[in-house]
Amino acid sequence: MAPEKTTEKPAGGEILLSVSNLRAGYGRIIGVSDVSLTVRAGELVAMLGSNGAGKSTVLRAVSGMIKPLSGRVLLGSDDVTGRRSDVIARRGLAHVPEGRRPLPRLTVRENLELGAFRARGADLRSRLDGVYDRFPRLRDRADQKAGTLSGGEQQMLVIGRAIIGRPKILLLDEPSLGLSPLLVSEVFDLIRGLAADGMTVLLVEQNIVQGLKVADRGYVLSTGRVVGEGGADELAADPALLTSYLGSGKS
Repeated sequence: MAPEKTTEKPAGGEILLSVSNLRAGYGRIIGVSDVSLTVRAGELVAMLGSNGAGKSTVLRAVSGMIKPLSGRVLLGSDDVTGRRSDVIARRGLAHVPEGRRPLPRLTVRENLELGAFRARGADLRSRLDGVYDRFPRLRDRADQKAGTLSGGEQQMLVIGRAIIGRPKILLLDEPSLGLSPLLVSEVFDLIRGLAADGMTVLLVEQNIVQGLKVADRGYVLSTGRVVGEGGADELAADPALLTSYLGSGKS
């Protein structure tokens, strides 16, 4: 069953993430030439585009995995442009990269404990219980090696590992990639639940229909630039935009 859109949130919340005129890439390859976007507290914002549009590069530059060539990244009022990823993480940003990367030889619990490395005692137990309540399957597999989990369970684990640190904003890169249709629907239900509980999310997705169904707003990228933006319903109702930059829009 396709996830329904979260309850529409009032505009005007605090801007938690501001990206201005971002330019970034890998060596001589420029993946992003000019991207500006904002994400407000409590919003779920989707960044959409075809393969090679620059979506993942934006997230990597924001989270410190790569250094921007130019432009500015603010977390609230804190300028984190070009800072190390661990420094940015301590400022309250969690990034779940594409590809589901739990530490395979560690158990589910040990992976989660890494995400809550500062928590101890009752605080750690409370955080673990919070993740297990949201992802009951992880509680059942707490002592199982992460590498033996299914693809869907690994996706739950890496999201759980990110949110156990209670970040201010969560970056999700292609969480539905490689999953069966049933698991795609389940993962989007989980994302919708995070947003409904007030988590601020910047979501990168090629699954346009699902992404726009859960998002409040969206940005469309093509060849490293923002070519469209607006409310999710507005973008979903623009066939010219979907056809020109996102294919048929039926993915």
